[in-house]
Amino acid sequence: YANMAFGLENLNVPSAQIREKVTDAAKLLRLDELLERRPTQLSGGQRQRVAIGRAIVREPKIFLFDEPLSNLDAELRVSMRAELRELHQRLGSTMIYVTHDQVEAMTLADKIVVLRGGKVEQIGAPQTLFDAPCNTFVAGFIGSPRMNFIDRSVFAQWPGFLAAQPKDATQFGVRPEHFEVSTSAVASDAMPTLPMTVRHAEYLGGTQLLRGETIGGGSLEAIVSSENRVSSGDKIALTFAQRMVHAFAADGRRAG
Repeated sequence: YANMAFGLENLNVPSAQIREKVTDAAKLLRLDELLERRPTQLSGGQRQRVAIGRAIVREPKIFLFDEPLSNLDAELRVSMRAELRELHQRLGSTMIYVTHDQVEAMTLADKIVVLRGGKVEQIGAPQTLFDAPCNTFVAGFIGSPRMNFIDRSVFAQWPGFLAAQPKDATQFGVRPEHFEVSTSAVASDAMPTLPMTVRHAEYLGGTQLLRGETIGGGSLEAIVSSENRVSSGDKIALTFAQRMVHAFAADGRRAG
């Protein structure tokens, strides 16, 4: 209670009004049963909510969160993300959220601003940045694992595929989750196939994360179904739909 009331006391707000505001904020944040506890008696997530409550009682028009979940463990970060989403919906206030964690950005944001070296690279909704990144930096930042970038020369044996791509494209991006293990011996321009030597295979339940190399020693990461188990050392073929390819020019900008 003392932490949440501190800012209002400094503004000489009447004590009755302070108690009303703190009580309302505590109910909103599900802290009403913890108001008499000391900080050392609170969990990390509860302390974060107290910090948010201290801001809420002042009724700001804009909240600035500067990596608020960075010191929390993985499980708590997930639950706190959900709580922040619910809080935003209840308050309806503008929230600017600074993070280096692209999962937080994708799950929390209505709009994302991707910055590099103080320069805005792209602004858009999470799905826009995922589906249509403006350059290789944004393409590699949005998505986990990051997008695979494959040199144009690797696709020389699929002239039909290259003919359908922008003329200025020098490399192509394919997200790991858009690969499938090929079960056909015949590839097509619409479904090109890349050989892969698997170096590491991580079983994730319904899916497997594969890391390895393709033509020319280029690295690849793929997330595929676990139906047909793949092991380290296996030589497989990966296929993907042409519509899932992102084309980039020599300067890293989206081609076309």
